[in-house]
Amino acid sequence: MEFGFDHVHFLVRDVRALTSYFQDVFGLELTHYDEDFKGAPYAIFRLGEGSLRIRGLREGDAPDALAPELVEGLDHVGFVVENVEETAAWLKARGAEILQPPRKIGIGGRGIAFIRGPGNIRVELCEPPRPGGQKV
Repeated sequence: MEFGFDHVHFLVRDVRALTSYFQDVFGLELTHYDEDFKGAPYAIFRLGEGSLRIRGLREGDAPDALAPELVEGLDHVGFVVENVEETAAWLKARGAEILQPPRKIGIGGRGIAFIRGPGNIRVELCEPPRPGGQKV
């Protein structure tokens, strides 16, 4: 059985803030926005072969320590880029907060960096894996 990437889904208090962030800072293409999808705002961005989805809180939702099932397992989303240093500099110039500057400490020695967005959403920038996982 083979699997492919479909989407990453964020649950946030402020959908507009995170939607604007991914549009303005990352330049992602917003493909769908619904102010009231089953009781909450919902946005979808094209992300490679899949999508990045952002949903607001519905009545009764509480994404915190009292309701960890709503956020458990979501640590960050990773975007593949050809050059982490150039991409991090480009994003910083567009207002991104660099949490972890570019370093060659990823698996196989590949370059990675972390960005913080609204709602403490973390985005990892990752260079493509090197052949055989070799260090660069």
